[in-house]
Amino acid sequence: MQEADRFEPPTHASPIETLRGFHKFLRDTLAWKCTGLTEQQLRWSPVESGTSLLAILKHSINTERWWIATAIGGRDVPLDWSADDPDGDWRLEAGDTFESLLTAWNAEDRRSDDVLANETLDRVVMHPGRPETTYSVGWILTHMVEEVARHVGQADIIREQIDGKTGE
Repeated sequence: MQEADRFEPPTHASPIETLRGFHKFLRDTLAWKCTGLTEQQLRWSPVESGTSLLAILKHSINTERWWIATAIGGRDVPLDWSADDPDGDWRLEAGDTFESLLTAWNAEDRRSDDVLANETLDRVVMHPGRPETTYSVGWILTHMVEEVARHVGQADIIREQIDGKTGE
């Protein structure tokens, strides 16, 4: 992925298409921040928590699965965290490579497109596991933009520390 290959959000679209467009742009930006590095560089963390580019990617896949596939779509999809292992989505396993996670990332994007194909921003969905808590689809999509944007900011700093590469 190159910087110029990223999805461009529409400048004139419905609110749901606009939010999804910015989400896709940020998703592509995160993938671009990971491109061209070795597996060792992708796993490198400048902080005690262990946050790395690859860990951000894995966490972002799980977050999208949770909010879009599970909360909006009502789908039963596997997640890398559980009540017993709440940080499992940040832990990198031996098989977690850039290629495997990018494949999962792209598959999640297609699943999200499928789930959101006929959605409206004002539809209310129940929190899986807590039916007394509800969210609108608009809230969830806005949260997804905020979530990925925050992690792209982290990725900007980590990438610059690895090889000096900067960019939007």
